[in-house]
Amino acid sequence: MSSIPDTVAAPTAATQDPARGWPRSLAGAVVGSATGVSALLLYTNGLFVAGLTEDFGLTRAQFGFGVLLVTMALAIANPLVGWLVDRLGAKWPAVAGLLLLSAGFASLGAWIQSVNSYFLLQSMMAFAGAASGPIAFSKVVNETFDRHRGIALGLTMTGIGIAAAAVPPVLAGIIADHGWRSGYYHLALVPLAGAVLAALLLPARHARGSLQETRAAPARVAAAPPDNAWLRTPVFWMLAGTFAVMSLAFAGLLPHFVPLMTDGGIDARTAGKISGQLGLAVIFSRMLVGYLLDRVFAPRIAIGICLIAAAGILVLLVNGVSSASITAIALGLALGAELDLMGFLIARYFGLAQFGRIYGWLYFAFVFASGLGPLWVGALRDATGSYSVTLAISAAGLVVTCLGFLLMPRYPAREAA
Repeated sequence: MSSIPDTVAAPTAATQDPARGWPRSLAGAVVGSATGVSALLLYTNGLFVAGLTEDFGLTRAQFGFGVLLVTMALAIANPLVGWLVDRLGAKWPAVAGLLLLSAGFASLGAWIQSVNSYFLLQSMMAFAGAASGPIAFSKVVNETFDRHRGIALGLTMTGIGIAAAAVPPVLAGIIADHGWRSGYYHLALVPLAGAVLAALLLPARHARGSLQETRAAPARVAAAPPDNAWLRTPVFWMLAGTFAVMSLAFAGLLPHFVPLMTDGGIDARTAGKISGQLGLAVIFSRMLVGYLLDRVFAPRIAIGICLIAAAGILVLLVNGVSSASITAIALGLALGAELDLMGFLIARYFGLAQFGRIYGWLYFAFVFASGLGPLWVGALRDATGSYSVTLAISAAGLVVTCLGFLLMPRYPAREAA
């Protein structure tokens, strides 16, 4: 029995699959993902903790609060980004987001003078650069591919993994040799290059909104649900709740992963290299999950990934930082799956006409929870003096997430083109 009412149209088959110009679309989406806020902010934040602690006395709880402010800014911005992507198309909001992200990193290097200014500048950068996140680039892929949508999403999100693998080791060396301000200046160059390449690569058809696309090619976009009917469907709230619990369970560990390793006696350079292994696992996970999404019911994939991540966290809890590489790989597998799963499930359950808005609100739930994660992780570490309790709670939360995915309904029947 379907959980989606008749007012919500199922996805329709594409008139041409993949759409004309798909190599440019895919390349632009990969580059944009690799240089956007999801790739650069999450994976590099922890590298600046030591310098900020030395200069301004930043505590781990304050660092967690700073991540909370950043993720709240992203969460608030994402529904607006989704609306802009549906109205204007994905291309130019994404390019603007990349440019603003570059300006934000440069401002962090230039103007941080206290913990409070660190909070303010990071939050402003996250809000302004939110359009460089996954919403726009997932929309590009879903507009371009149908039968091979899963692997295309996987390829696109490997951009985040490539950045996560390549940027932290290089950035850690820059910070160690030249200081944290120089690190921010160098980091600002990455989204700037991404903006130029995305503007050149993405075809003009991605600069049209859903309403224009529906009039031009109604077979490619499902009919828009009246009065935001998707908000009244059980499946939307199931997805929102499940992704929020998943995020709350493991996302809080990610910005604390480098500090966790340095607490255990690993030097900053080695910690940066291990953090890079997390990025390599993200790349592998994107490809694996993308391949499986075209062949296996997506919630089953999510259950397997969550169980692997929980096991990796428990290995770190039992064996200590000597097993940090194993945990990095397990967390990378989970981190590599969530955005692929979210974009794929939205398209399969709801279609594309309001893809940006639905993605924006689901991503709001995910990011809101991920903002709370570093706060409670940092507070527990400061209270207990270690990350042991945090690791146990995170593993348990991932097991709870499996129950949510287990209850997801089958995809609605697809309409003929």
